[in-house]
Amino acid sequence: MLFLILSFICSATLILLFKVFEKNGVPIFQAIVFNYCTAATCGFIFLPDHQTVTSGAFLSQGWFPLAMVLGAMFIAVFNLTSLTTVNFGVSTASVASKLGLVFPVLLAFGLYGETFNAIKLAGILLAFVAVVLSSIKDKPAAHTAAGTALKLLPYAVFFGNGACDSVTQFANKHFLMHEGIAEFAMFIFVSAGTLGIIILLFMLATGRATLHVKSLIGGIALGIPNYLSFLFLLKALATLNWGSSVIFPVSNLGTVAVATLISFVLFKERISKINLTGLAFAAAAIILIVLSS
Repeated sequence: MLFLILSFICSATLILLFKVFEKNGVPIFQAIVFNYCTAATCGFIFLPDHQTVTSGAFLSQGWFPLAMVLGAMFIAVFNLTSLTTVNFGVSTASVASKLGLVFPVLLAFGLYGETFNAIKLAGILLAFVAVVLSSIKDKPAAHTAAGTALKLLPYAVFFGNGACDSVTQFANKHFLMHEGIAEFAMFIFVSAGTLGIIILLFMLATGRATLHVKSLIGGIALGIPNYLSFLFLLKALATLNWGSSVIFPVSNLGTVAVATLISFVLFKERISKINLTGLAFAAAAIILIVLSS
């Protein structure tokens, strides 16, 4: 349980840091790239056995191709989420990303044979309602006059986050139940950071971007909780006997609840009656889902 709590506290920290970046004019893409480089460095530092990496033994591990693919997916979805936030507002981006939990939940029941009952179903349905209500704002951002491609951004975020969670779930079920968790997490961030550096170097070479020191500082601040949030999620999946149909909803709900409450305290953001209702639903959903496991 401790790993799960630490995971959504770190995930909430990421959301709060993006609020700080917005207030201080930190270029988001550059910060994202440096964030993945920092997360990869953290992954190497905290490896239980560095010989796995230095000897090249990781190349023969079944999870290695998944880590490379998932790293590319991470940076792609991260940037899609940023575009969705700019063009449709934080509420739309938040709902689209958090509702992606439907994919691992359905796979847990349909493919991995996890137990299913009426209480768990009620909790999961309540979780979807809680995420939507917690994300609704009184004055959502106006949509830009955009073409069809731009209007598909929220759907891309929804499917992208669902795909990332599903690949993580698959890796956990098949390769990471007993070992390889720290190595898997590290190489995901290595993959994302490498792709990000290539893109950033191209942007710098073509004059499409200028390097900012505060992006480096912001990326370091972002990369540490980013690494820890994913590592703790993997450890929760490996150590808790609740199953992924419980862990993913509880993790997402916990992230929304903690981020909302801390935003209220630190940034004085108004919590509407609808948001409070959503948080109450989130608490009820977590209780139902945990009790059903």
